[in-house]
Amino acid sequence: MKGGIVLSDEHPRMKFFIRNLENSQWRVREESAEALGEIGDKLAVEPLIKCLKDNDWHVREAAALSLGILDDSRGMEPLLNILNDEKDSVRYGAVLALSSIGDETSLEPLKIAAKDESMMVRQIAEFSIAEINLRRDIKD
Repeated sequence: MKGGIVLSDEHPRMKFFIRNLENSQWRVREESAEALGEIGDKLAVEPLIKCLKDNDWHVREAAALSLGILDDSRGMEPLLNILNDEKDSVRYGAVLALSSIGDETSLEPLKIAAKDESMMVRQIAEFSIAEINLRRDIKD
């Protein structure tokens, strides 16, 4: 058991990368967060959410982007919580992930992100808002 998640023997790569999210070297944690997104198993959601509080911004950014790839609503609130991160790359990752998840409740926070000091964050926030609205219009 790792972080409250029971992993079967069918997930040796998952065990390896989840264990490495606690490595002392930020590069190992970052690469592990990226790999978990690439594997695409939703068992990685909770460990990646914990990484959003990592001391290193590279790890927080990788975790945010991987949560976007996993497209799981459990990531919504934690991603919204890092929209005020000190690093624009982390805010960018959070906005992009929120776009992937596509939940309409993120529209108001994304409108605030569209006024971010970083042009990169502003642009992806505007894109994300348009993308979520388009999906909503298609559903209706």
